[in-house]
Amino acid sequence: MLQDQFNASMTHVQAISILISTFHHGKNPLAIDQRTFAKYTEKTAFERPLMSGVAYAIRVLHLEREKFERQQGWSIRKMNTVQQNPVHKDIHMPEKFEPSPVQEEYAPVILAQDTVAHMVSLDLLSGKEDCDNAIRARESGKGVLTTPFRLLKTNRLGVILTFAVYKRDLPADATPKDRVEATDGYLEGIFDIESLAENLFQQFAGKKTILVNLYDTTNRSQPISMYGSEVYVDKLEHVIALNFGDPLRNHEMRCRFKHKAPLSWLAITTTGSTLVITLLLGYIVFATMNHMAKVQEEYNRMVELKKKAEAADVAKSQFLSTVSHEIRTPMHGVLGILDILLDTDLDVTQQDHVRTAQASGKTLVSLLNEVLDQAKIESGKLDLESVPFDLRAIMDDVLSLFSGKSQENGVELAVYISHRVPDMLIGDPGRFRQIITNLMGNSIKFTEKGHIFVTVHLVEEVMETTDIEREASSRNTLSGFPVPDKRRSWAGFKNIGQDGRNCSLSPDRISVIVSVEDTGEGIPQEAQPRIFTPFVQVGSSISRKQAGTGIGLSISKCLVTLMDGELGFVSIPKVGSTFTFTASFTIGCSKQSKIIYPEFQCMRALVVDSRQVRAIVSKYHVQRLGIQVEVVPSLDHALSTISIGNAIFSMVLVEQVVWDADSAVSSLFVNKLRKLDQQLSSKLFILANSVNHSKKRDMLELHGLSIIMKPLRSSMLAASLQRAIGVGNKGNLRKLSSLSLSGLLAGRKILVVDDNYVNLKVAAGALKRYGADVVLAESGEKAISFLEPPHTFDACFMDIQMPAIDGFEATRRIREMEDNINDRIQNGDASIEACRNISNWHVPILAMTADVIQATQDECIRCGMDGYISKPFEGEHLYRELSRFFTSSPLMKCIENF
Repeated sequence: MLQDQFNASMTHVQAISILISTFHHGKNPLAIDQRTFAKYTEKTAFERPLMSGVAYAIRVLHLEREKFERQQGWSIRKMNTVQQNPVHKDIHMPEKFEPSPVQEEYAPVILAQDTVAHMVSLDLLSGKEDCDNAIRARESGKGVLTTPFRLLKTNRLGVILTFAVYKRDLPADATPKDRVEATDGYLEGIFDIESLAENLFQQFAGKKTILVNLYDTTNRSQPISMYGSEVYVDKLEHVIALNFGDPLRNHEMRCRFKHKAPLSWLAITTTGSTLVITLLLGYIVFATMNHMAKVQEEYNRMVELKKKAEAADVAKSQFLSTVSHEIRTPMHGVLGILDILLDTDLDVTQQDHVRTAQASGKTLVSLLNEVLDQAKIESGKLDLESVPFDLRAIMDDVLSLFSGKSQENGVELAVYISHRVPDMLIGDPGRFRQIITNLMGNSIKFTEKGHIFVTVHLVEEVMETTDIEREASSRNTLSGFPVPDKRRSWAGFKNIGQDGRNCSLSPDRISVIVSVEDTGEGIPQEAQPRIFTPFVQVGSSISRKQAGTGIGLSISKCLVTLMDGELGFVSIPKVGSTFTFTASFTIGCSKQSKIIYPEFQCMRALVVDSRQVRAIVSKYHVQRLGIQVEVVPSLDHALSTISIGNAIFSMVLVEQVVWDADSAVSSLFVNKLRKLDQQLSSKLFILANSVNHSKKRDMLELHGLSIIMKPLRSSMLAASLQRAIGVGNKGNLRKLSSLSLSGLLAGRKILVVDDNYVNLKVAAGALKRYGADVVLAESGEKAISFLEPPHTFDACFMDIQMPAIDGFEATRRIREMEDNINDRIQNGDASIEACRNISNWHVPILAMTADVIQATQDECIRCGMDGYISKPFEGEHLYRELSRFFTSSPLMKCIENF
């Protein structure tokens, strides 16, 4: 019975190890956490009748320790004499234990049954018994036992059973080295042998006439007593060998009489008892084998299910790849033709229609990108770039994206970035822009009045009093509408200490905190717990009013996590919402001081605004141009400041709310201002959200005032001031990107390969626009013939999915031809003059496809391609790829610099 119950417990522990390997390490996100593990082990405790508890320790290398401790929120602790007692219930304060010393690897407990929950964070490799057991278990691939040792508090003997958990299936002949490399962690089961065996043995030795002893006989000369009393008179005993699953440890059970041998008739009874025990042992062996067969069957079934799940994941990736290509390919043609159409002679109505169609197409591509991003996140294949970028420029771009909608709704839209945030950061600007766009897009959708306010600070500033927060209150907000307390949106962040610093960051990295505050509809209380669940929207009524996929916030949360940050929110229905996230970046190299707008240097501006928060935002944007700014709350104060004459103001910027408050006062202000300074009156600006009413517009034109539309951003503000004051460069800056691409492509002979006629036409039109000499090929066979050395092509744009010979195979054959001609030139078998004086042939081949799955990009590199351009073409991406191979002509460089 003891053997049977021990084997049952052991096989169930082995099943748990398979469960952890499949659903903890084999899933992303993790399917098993501490709460799930504790609940499962409690409900299945009857399957392990001899065990006091089970715990799982994960293998952590020293290089991974810092990141692991940051993710878990606790430090790896060292086992001391007290900690080596896994079932001691009075000790459950890991913070009192010393951190584990530096070593090559650790095994901290991350999952534990409630009876041994105090083991969480303890390093098993710092305890001698547990360390020896773990090493033997991972090298052998089998369950191993410790020597018996006294458990503290109960003072009973116990043993530890350890199984290694591997990250992949291993062959039966795997070497110990292979098993060590494949180890993910260790699962331990704790046996209180003495108390449990006592209950079992009382069933057939209840009268105490027969004594049963259990020994660990690994060391035959010094066997260790695990159960039973050593007091007996008769030396006659019966020895039975026991197998507890560890081939390196031996155990045996010895049965003897407590008193002297009874009369002969009792000897018959003893013999009968021995026979019964033998039969019981036979039954134990049979039951164990039967149980092991069932466990093996379950294991095989779980392995089969795992393979099916992996196959389904691969099928899903292939499906997404195909769908991506099939949708992007026609969309590439549509957007490309529309882009070419915009360069033709169209009237205003036709241009509006084309731009509307173009915006709809880009929305569809954006939706497709969101679905693909979600698939990448689920498969763990989403990687971040690490390139320098200007955070303020990104925020200006996002403001431009939503400015039209905010002006249409009359909603105040503003951005404020702390001066402590560095000018240049190193990270993934595209993904950062995507997070901001998702959050601001939601705010724009659900905000019909009030404001949307984005602030960016360093994380340590949230514990200090910033300029914005110093002026803020429940009513003193950007628009005057009440908002929730934004501090509640980051109250649950784990990476922000009391001093506001993220201790896990290196000195060359910073963590920024971004808040998007709105006065919209708010999120219903019942919907808030599922706000970050993919494809789930906040409510049916809101969903009908505003369309969406419901995955923007889910993607944003995953992207923030990849940036070592956190995302939270606070929302009050009918008041508004505030979403806040943190992100970590490397500090970029600060560029040499460069005056972007020299025409504004030494100028002074006077901002008139009665609302302090809004005035600070206006001051921030004007100061970005190099203009000194002073703020006053009213028109009367403005006149007083100007009339004193201590400073000469080049311009006065009045908030529309202040100007519209009293038309008589506004008119009087203009007249008095003209008397004080006739020249200054022509440099009076109104900062407006929207000027839709004709009466307001007529009034402003009557006074000869200039209007600056919000949201404020440096390029727009500079253009408005330059236009009104009559200074600065009035050229079209949007042509710079076209000039840059023209500098790279002018005179270049480019081969475009695609089996789709529309795609060929679009690609040719896009490249010819920048001065390239384009040759078209509709198949992989023609591409191979065109690019057989020697040829005159400077680069090739190669589609991937083509009939007969696809882009991958065509590229391989082209590279083989190039390698062959290079070898012939090197060996002297071919003349370098006959090869156009080129000693090393390698034409740049860029993949040109609508498939943006990571696996496809990897295959492009493996087959010999040099880069990857997704359909439809984007100027920035095209320039980034081509600049790796081409340089601008001297003339174009002069034009760009100019």
